[in-house]
Amino acid sequence: MRNSTTKSLLLGTLLSAIVLPLGAAQFDFYKLGRGASDFLPTNGIVVYNDIVSSNVDAGIFNGNLTFVKDGITATATATYNGNVAAVVQDRETNWTNTKGAGLGVYHLSKTTSDDNITVGESLTITFDRVVNLSSIGLRSDGHNFTSWVAGDEFLLNGVSTVLPDNVGFLNVNMTGSSFTFAFKGGEPLSAQFYLSSLTVSSVPDSGASIALFSAALLALGLMRRRR
Repeated sequence: MRNSTTKSLLLGTLLSAIVLPLGAAQFDFYKLGRGASDFLPTNGIVVYNDIVSSNVDAGIFNGNLTFVKDGITATATATYNGNVAAVVQDRETNWTNTKGAGLGVYHLSKTTSDDNITVGESLTITFDRVVNLSSIGLRSDGHNFTSWVAGDEFLLNGVSTVLPDNVGFLNVNMTGSSFTFAFKGGEPLSAQFYLSSLTVSSVPDSGASIALFSAALLALGLMRRRR
């Protein structure tokens, strides 16, 4: 009975490690402008009171912004018409859950209006592991989610997707390590947007899961032989 109980506990522990999902990590890019409660990257420089991946005021457009939450690392990069551009985390003083900006793209110098995702621009978020993406927060050019025209669209991994007018977020179920958010050609300027947040959770590595399951079977086999 004692060996049976030990065996059951061992199997339960190992199987739990395989199937139990990890907690979700919330990347709130819109939180910049209030100080202590801001969500900040580990790199970047301050330009026009925003955090930018390169000195766009000097005409330099490259680099990335890296964010870490609950052990998950997200790296943001940008392009303009297929060429490397700069990433910006746009500031909103006294941001709230319904007011704020987020991540955008810079390809122009000496202008503060080029900080969202607009014509020819795309933003890519690359994680340090495979994740499940469950929610996407977006903000319009007015730092809200009420300035889009109904039916305005953007590209999510190359797929036309309606912007969440009057809602501000999309519930999705996507798995991968890289996600791209781009302005859709042919859309009006009202379809400009910022990436305000992402909710992700780690996807268990299949190799690690198989190794754990094999270890469980091996341990049970050894215990059976000892009996």
